[in-house]
Amino acid sequence: MKYIKCNILNPVSEKKCEYLKDVIITIDNNIIKDIVSSQEFNSTKIEIIDKSDKVIIPGLIDTHVHLSQWRIRGRYKSDLLDWLNTYTFPEEEKLNNPDYAQNVAQDFFKNLIQVGTTTASIYVTSSQKATNIAFEEADKISIRALIGKVCMDQNTPPGLIENTDKSFNESVELCQQWDKKGLLNYVFTPRFAPVCSSNLMSKIGNYAQENDKYIQTHLSENHNEIALVKKLFPEAKSYTDVYYRANLLGPKTIMAHVIHLDDKELELMKNSNTKIAHCPDSNFFLKSGRFPYKKLIDNNLTLGLGSDVAGGTSLDMFYQMRMANYMQLDYSIEVEELFYLATLGNAKVLSKDDIIGNIEIGKEADLLVLNINPQQTIQELLSELIFVRGKDAVEEVYISGKKVTI
Repeated sequence: MKYIKCNILNPVSEKKCEYLKDVIITIDNNIIKDIVSSQEFNSTKIEIIDKSDKVIIPGLIDTHVHLSQWRIRGRYKSDLLDWLNTYTFPEEEKLNNPDYAQNVAQDFFKNLIQVGTTTASIYVTSSQKATNIAFEEADKISIRALIGKVCMDQNTPPGLIENTDKSFNESVELCQQWDKKGLLNYVFTPRFAPVCSSNLMSKIGNYAQENDKYIQTHLSENHNEIALVKKLFPEAKSYTDVYYRANLLGPKTIMAHVIHLDDKELELMKNSNTKIAHCPDSNFFLKSGRFPYKKLIDNNLTLGLGSDVAGGTSLDMFYQMRMANYMQLDYSIEVEELFYLATLGNAKVLSKDDIIGNIEIGKEADLLVLNINPQQTIQELLSELIFVRGKDAVEEVYISGKKVTI
């Protein structure tokens, strides 16, 4: 048992956050067993971890990030496809070297923990070995993660391109080896339509749907990308329709970006309950466009936040909350909603809100201890965290009840 005396800042809904002052959290193994006022707690002969001068929040969640791009953060091009060909694909080829892949993975996960991210949905490369290494390193550090081998069987550099059947079969092998092992899940990862044949996408879609597995990919990020998809898949009614035809849409699918959709595409997303990872920093950095936040929430689509490193420049999800606010010129996303997006909202995107996302009895104890003055209002605390302190406020990280060294 662990007993932590603290103050809890906790997301409840998009519009509501609660602040529980001077309470004691009881953690039994990895589960939050109780939360009570310290005055009501019988502390006789019990060792209590005193964090009464700190604030505890749920662990932050990143719904879209590329481990393989960790070392090219900030390499600038003003167009997605140009950026991929100039920096991303050459860097991803380097991960074909197992020693390099391990070095990158170790550094990536260390930095992920340091900024307070306790759960992430992660792209690796088309290398089965590099993906296996990523799983091994995630397992060692005990982070909660969805990890996928990127699938690419067309329009891809020679060092990354795959045979269709081999790409699919290696993905299935990794899924069978790692899915639901400890805190890990496998996520099938066709990179995006331009580099995947219809055959490969359909194989992945059918298998994932039949076996209730996760899928992640990119959708409608950039105008040049959309034009290329239209050229490559003339039979499809839209970019989203390409994925619909391949059976890739569904409640356990996370689509990144989703900037330039028409109304029919929004209907496909809504009817399939497909989830969305909004990546504001990346959209701004690569000049991809402004995410239609208000339109999507008005259509009751489930969305959250992703860092999209290295299109995004930082793993810090507080920074991503800030960027989400900055990028909406005609709609103000209030601090409670920004906080919700990176916690409970993101847990819903990953279909994990039954076990993580906020601090509730019965959920797993993914917690951040923050070095911030607790004698503030909810709005003051969140404003300081999002717009000023960010990752610098993170002092301790707990994942599934265990303190993780940072």
